[in-house]
Amino acid sequence: MKKAKVILTTVVVLALLSGVGVLAAIVLSEMQSKNEVGSVELMPETPIEVVSVSEEPEPEPESVEEGFTHEERAELMKAATKTTVLALSTAWTEADSVAQAEFKAKAEEEARKKAEEEAKKKAEEEAARAKAAEEALKQTGEDTKAPVFLYYRANPKIKQGDTFNVHSFIGYADDVDRNVDLNVQGSVDTSTLGTYNLTITITDDVGRSTTKNMEVKVIAAGGGGGGTGEDNPTGKEQFSDFIAGYKNENTMLGIDVSRWQGDIDFQKCKNAGCEFVYMRLGGYDEKEHYTDRYYVQNMSGALAAGMKVGIYWHAEESGPEEIKASVKYLMGVLGGQKLDFPIAYDWEDYKNFENYGMNLQDLNNLLVYFEQEVESYGYKACLYGSKNAQNTIWTKPKKNPVWLAQYNTSTNYEGEYFMWQHSSTGRIDGIAGDVDLDVYYPNKY
Repeated sequence: MKKAKVILTTVVVLALLSGVGVLAAIVLSEMQSKNEVGSVELMPETPIEVVSVSEEPEPEPESVEEGFTHEERAELMKAATKTTVLALSTAWTEADSVAQAEFKAKAEEEARKKAEEEAKKKAEEEAARAKAAEEALKQTGEDTKAPVFLYYRANPKIKQGDTFNVHSFIGYADDVDRNVDLNVQGSVDTSTLGTYNLTITITDDVGRSTTKNMEVKVIAAGGGGGGTGEDNPTGKEQFSDFIAGYKNENTMLGIDVSRWQGDIDFQKCKNAGCEFVYMRLGGYDEKEHYTDRYYVQNMSGALAAGMKVGIYWHAEESGPEEIKASVKYLMGVLGGQKLDFPIAYDWEDYKNFENYGMNLQDLNNLLVYFEQEVESYGYKACLYGSKNAQNTIWTKPKKNPVWLAQYNTSTNYEGEYFMWQHSSTGRIDGIAGDVDLDVYYPNKY
């Protein structure tokens, strides 16, 4: 602002001087025409004529040769005034431009400092969360439990000539040990049809072990089966029956979907009594993030039909940095969309779990870190899982009620849950094929 004032003062002075200069030029010009100002000769021998005061003064010349006329003087005065006003206006404009530039520069500097402070604060918060999560992952505690099978096929079948890999049919972990020993007694000859018995034992680093038996059948190549060709195959639950059995003043009924349901007519689903939709947004698979190919279409259709909406994330992360990247990707796809339910964390890659290099405490801590990251974006998170997984794998106390999966006519899960996935073989108008059926309890969320 000081610079602007200096410029303004300078210009105003110049403008005033330019106006005064014009006026001075007028006066000097007139004096020159009157008195013939030039070289003045003194004539001492010529007597000085005394003019009587009473004599009338000679009239001022009116011609251009003798001086300026009144009209010309007026025009010159107007020109001088106009020049002065123009100079002042220019001065004000220039001063205002300088002031605006200085104000803009100051505002930009303040904005830059504020952005730096916010970025620093966010970085510190993220570092704190990451450190807390890493510390949680390191905490193992005392090993008091034997390792467990997270996934187990007791009677697998394999086609003749195929390669048998026991890891295709099992998954195991320990609460502390991240490198559980595996021992398989027996063998499978896939070149010969028949039944082969195996004894499988897993042992942790303190010697605790768990043993299971497996009966492997080698069958002839080929074969296969097909559908019944019926519109209402046996064992499928119609949505109308679902309503009759579970709709009351304390429940809402809905479905959860992904690309496996294909194109969905959500208006037909709504007309059939469906009140909400949980949909897969995407996930993390084979170290790659992906968006469910039907997510955008499903979200648009459900909202257009006036349904409540929620999303779930297919998870296969193994550490806090992967979760951070996954949540960032998820939020980019979600784009700030308002949700009616928490974002569900669906980690179910129990087969081959031993290849992740984690223990069960590590897995439970990943949920905690996922919740923290999701909450930093203003959303809530929850865990999705079966009753068995909730009781044997996800044993750490949950921050929020879970989305429980238990395919039965009722659930006897003793933990806190706000939604129950009741069936995976539901049928509803608007979807060709099976769909999961869910009961939502608003008073539990």
